[in-house]
This record gives sequence, structure tokens and C-alpha cells, in this order.
Amino acid sequence: MAHSTGTRFGVGAVCGVPQVASDFDKFEQHASPRHQVGWKVEDVDGNIYRYGHFGADTNRGVLVAQDESESSRLDDSDNIIVASASAADTTDGTIGSKYIEIAMAGITLDQFAGGKFITSDDAGEGYTYNIVGNTATDGPADGNIRVQLKEKLQVAVTAATDFFIIGNKYANLEIATLATDSICAGVTCATMDVSAQSYGWIQTKGICGCLTVANCLEQGPVTLSSTSGAIGPISYEGSESQCIGVCVGIGDNTGHGAVDLKLD
Repeated sequence: MAHSTGTRFGVGAVCGVPQVASDFDKFEQHASPRHQVGWKVEDVDGNIYRYGHFGADTNRGVLVAQDESESSRLDDSDNIIVASASAADTTDGTIGSKYIEIAMAGITLDQFAGGKFITSDDAGEGYTYNIVGNTATDGPADGNIRVQLKEKLQVAVTAATDFFIIGNKYANLEIATLATDSICAGVTCATMDVSAQSYGWIQTKGICGCLTVANCLEQGPVTLSSTSGAIGPISYEGSESQCIGVCVGIGDNTGHGAVDLKLD
């Protein structure tokens, strides 16, 4: 599924009480967004749910993660920020500005919206900013894009500044795959057919059913297994894996067990 231009991002907005109250239905699905992606609902049992945008069909009760290709993840990059003196707007990249010009080809309008801009080395390193949106390539100048941040730059960036762009954790969701998906967002509440409705809820905290592989131990920590969308024991998959939660009910191999999620 292509990048969605209709997704609503909160872009760092504080999460208040959504207008769902006692009518909240975790199985509800929508063709167009009713809430900002990532919107949080907590019930009286302490279970937490997040509103997500799905980029591919998924079953209920499986781990999902953002499709990094659709979310346009950009790993540590260097020497592609356009120096302020050479930018179309010479205030871009300066302290107090909310804009950065970057040399990047093949980028579409708002491809990075809802993501994080993280400075990783050199001038201005160590800050995380929320991305409001971006122009398409050739927006400010040939071969360049202009990224808009929610917050003002706390330290000026330069052409030498290294940075990451990480897509929104709750957008472009698909069944999580160990080899390609770096971080799980949660477990699906319902079966999603994105050709009809691509917005719905995932559970991120509390007890729920999840696809399971063999060797899980009750009360043992679990992670994403080599079976897409399924939990497995951390001791089996490797201690470097992301901890999803704790197994509280062992299911049949490739059936569904019970997990106490700890992703929120």
C-alpha cells in the first residue's frame, strides 16, 4: 500500500481524553481517520490501546510494526543538510528555525510527516524533533526538500550534522517480521482489510491473545519470533530482541497464547 496522505498525526501533541468514553470499541475500524494516529485510550483494567493506520491486511491477535519503506526511515545520514547560507531560505537550519533544507531525491509531499528528526552527530547533536511535514523533492530547489519541525531548533545544524528520520510508530502498520521490522507497536485487535478500512486499534499494554510459537514459558519474557507476527521466548530468539511482555498462558505452536503486553 502506498504512503497515505490522509493520515492525521498529532506531531507531539499532548494526549488528552478522546471522545470515545464508554462507547469505546476496540474492534471498530474506519475508512478515514477518526483520531490522530497514536491516540491513546486506557480502560479501567489498565489496558492501553493506540489508534493505528494499517498499510497492509492483517489478522487479529498478531504483532504489528511500521513498514519502514512506507514510513521512509532514513538511517544515519551525513553531508546532505543544505548549509543555511546556501538554502533557499537562509534562516533554515539556524537556531530558532523550524525548517531544514535537505538534499534528497525522490521524496513525495509529507512523506516524513508524523516522524522524528534525530540529530546524531556533530553540530546540534542529541536532539529529537517532531516532523510536521515536508515538501516534495525540488520544492525549495532542484534535488532538495524542506522539512518542517514542530519545535524550534535548539542548536543550529550544518552540512556536517548527522541525523536519522524515524517514521511514526503507529502508521503504515503491517504484520511484524523479525528480519525487517525494528520495533513492534502492539497487537491487532481486529482483522484489517485495508482496501475497505485502514484505521483501527492495536493493544499496547495489558493481557491479550497473540499468535505464539513453541517454547514459551509461563511468566517468561517474550519477543517477536522468527514466525511473523508471533511471540516467542527471549531466551529462544536471542537476548538482544525487544521485550514485548510476559507470557501468561501457553498456547499451541502457531496458535494463540496469552501475553501481558508491556509496550506502553
